[in-house]
Amino acid sequence: MPTPEQMQAAVETYVRALNAADLDTIISLYAEDALVEDPVGSSPKRGLDEIRAFYAGSLRMKLHVELEGNVRAVANEAAFAFSVSFEVQGRTTTIRPIDVFRFDEAGRIVQMR
Repeated sequence: MPTPEQMQAAVETYVRALNAADLDTIISLYAEDALVEDPVGSSPKRGLDEIRAFYAGSLRMKLHVELEGNVRAVANEAAFAFSVSFEVQGRTTTIRPIDVFRFDEAGRIVQMR
């Protein structure tokens, strides 16, 4: 099982990769058969090909991502609040989601909601 420190490091890598529009690093955090449900209640993206397409679409915009508070990690899950700012048609929008990552034994993300 990953340690809280390993999960915290994965979240920090994720935030840095979003800011750098580094799709390969984002995908490297996920297990082969991972599931992404973003937003919660939407049709899940399954497997690395669908997850890559999801993030590729998001990274078309220049994102500014910042953690808001501490990463909460226990057992094999980490929850974190963050802000995402981006510009659309000359107007800056900021959203403040909370994501939950579930990790496998190898420390890869198997589910993101």
